[in-house]
Amino acid sequence: MSRSLTRLVTAGAAALGLLLSACSGGSDPRDASLLGAPDEAGAWPRPGRDMGDSYFSPLDGINAGNVDELGLAFEFTDFLIRGRTHYAPQGTPVMLDGKLFFSGPWGEVYAIDARTGEQVWMFDTDADGQYAINTCCGVVNRGIAIADGKVFVGALDGYLYAVDMNTGEQVWKVDTFYDRHWNYSSTGAPQIAGDVVMIGNAGAEMGARGYVTAYDIKTGEQEWRFWAVPGDPEAGPDETPEVTLARETWPEDTYWHLGLGGTAWNGLAYDPETDTAYLGFGNGGPHPAWKRSASGEITDQLFLTSIVAVNAKTGRMKWYYQQTPGDSWDFTATAPMVLADMEIDGENRKVLMQAPKNGMFYVLDRENGELLRADPYTRINWNKGVDMETGRPIMNPDVVYKDDPVLIWPSGAGGHGWQPMAYSPRTGLAYIPVYEAGMQTKAEGDAIFKPGYNNQLAEGAFPPFSEEALAGREQSAFGGRLKAWDPKTGEARWMTEPLTFINGGTMVAGDLVFQGTAAGYLDAYDAASGEQVAHIFIGTVMMAAPMTYELDGVQYLAIMAGAGGPQGGFFSPDVVGSQYENYQRLIVLKLDGGEIPLPPKRTAAEQSPMPSPIRVSDATFERGRELYLEHCSRCHVLGGAVGVYPDLWNMQPATINAFHAIVANGALAYGGMGDFSAQLSESEIAAIKAFVVNDIIARRRGEDDYEGPRSHQTH
Repeated sequence: MSRSLTRLVTAGAAALGLLLSACSGGSDPRDASLLGAPDEAGAWPRPGRDMGDSYFSPLDGINAGNVDELGLAFEFTDFLIRGRTHYAPQGTPVMLDGKLFFSGPWGEVYAIDARTGEQVWMFDTDADGQYAINTCCGVVNRGIAIADGKVFVGALDGYLYAVDMNTGEQVWKVDTFYDRHWNYSSTGAPQIAGDVVMIGNAGAEMGARGYVTAYDIKTGEQEWRFWAVPGDPEAGPDETPEVTLARETWPEDTYWHLGLGGTAWNGLAYDPETDTAYLGFGNGGPHPAWKRSASGEITDQLFLTSIVAVNAKTGRMKWYYQQTPGDSWDFTATAPMVLADMEIDGENRKVLMQAPKNGMFYVLDRENGELLRADPYTRINWNKGVDMETGRPIMNPDVVYKDDPVLIWPSGAGGHGWQPMAYSPRTGLAYIPVYEAGMQTKAEGDAIFKPGYNNQLAEGAFPPFSEEALAGREQSAFGGRLKAWDPKTGEARWMTEPLTFINGGTMVAGDLVFQGTAAGYLDAYDAASGEQVAHIFIGTVMMAAPMTYELDGVQYLAIMAGAGGPQGGFFSPDVVGSQYENYQRLIVLKLDGGEIPLPPKRTAAEQSPMPSPIRVSDATFERGRELYLEHCSRCHVLGGAVGVYPDLWNMQPATINAFHAIVANGALAYGGMGDFSAQLSESEIAAIKAFVVNDIIARRRGEDDYEGPRSHQTH
């Protein structure tokens, strides 16, 4: 084992974990390197299909010779819609017993006939809409887990449900938020790990302390909890030895009251051969490491942006690897992991692969945590390489944005986000949905904690960048690509032409790679060569990964569609939501299917009547602008835009009249527009209203700076 930044904590052999009944062996000799591949080639019993979450199927009835003959088998659109906003479905369905199981954005669960699309049952978690204000990027849910005859799902408001997979009836429910004063939300998929189901939480940007909890799959009883970062030492002793170990890497004068992040909002995996669970922890909160303590000291700050391997029965740590010490750039280690067996440098290895947001592709020995490969899969400048003896990145001091804005690659969106990457044992390649963009980042504000408040303290701007900012460097791209990555060599084998910025996850079926895009196309490529063999228009943004299954000799291909998340605020012209209406869809295709229906073409909204001006001082108007940017603009784009959220620059008179009831009293909380009375005073809400209304008037009149009735008031 190399002297990498991993800590082998326990060396004892773990007991063999229990496999799902449908996941106990491969069906194709070419799939032998997959962990726990299903017996039946036509099965898809887990979101990633096999225990290694490869998103690979050996089915090849749909192939390069006929993929252009795909047509509609059925479409499911009967999603629960709360209010006016259509959020994004981001999970991958599971197919068991002739039924498709999947979740909707709020955490509701659906079971439908996998042949016809007819709904069998729907379970509504009735999640509290108020928790939408705790999300950095909208109401989302990334999927379900199935074991022991139960479907497990996390609702946005933090409750984990076990639902009978045959009847849709609740079996048990547990509160996963240990302290609801923090700004938690739940957006990630649960993960089965032997006899337990694991789930993390989101909220690092908002003020939260991250952890992963494991519950008994039969009873819901808590079995263990692994904390990502230490808590306030004045609140009591450290919960576990791992917390004590982590505390040594934080400044003594840390602002413990901020929570400090590390939330595991995605990125959980499990190896049944060693009964090991892998936990991917997120970024720090706030983003700049120097704003997490009074001294501003930049230290490693474990377990931010780390992969931690634990005993799945006890939660005790086996090893960890920290990808980005301190992490001031929102890089996180929460991208989906793939577990596989492969030969590295002439030695057979059981590996863990991840392409996290920081732009590096990591290959680790999943048994002992040894770092085997660390290579950039997209443009980066935050490090100058990785010391393979210590495992530590060689940090670039020029990307610390303490004093001035700095251009950083990749951007805060990352080089790859939560969308699953696929791995093919036939080609030995991983297929990464890559984001290509830098970000000009600057620090701003002071660290505080408020309920429902975004406390990231870093402001980012996407390209194009000015010549002055570039300082002789080449302009940054702003788009995406699908890259076929060789984990053995650390190089791209092939890549597509540029795509839109944020696209969907990938899946390999036989010898084809499938990916949905923000431009509304489902694309298929030859997995070995990268030749595009299909370009099928769906008409809706696809962010999730596709899946495929076979029933009665018919192969189906399914994908969830609908825009949301960080893409939801504004649809740029190359995003299909700017031309077609956006709503939740499950599209299921088959060969010789019917015509694929398209959503209605988007038409310009009828302009609302000109509002009456609100007479306020210049100071109040400017304060309203500041408050709007601080509290409202993460959903509602300043000046209005076509996206998933209502355009506040086209408010109807009734909405303007109800402004206080909506913002202060939560009149629309069920739909996700929560009560902001804990964040904003009566006068601050009035200032926001005055700013929006008067700015509407100014923009309608074509004025650069509104000089209406507010300018006649005393300051």
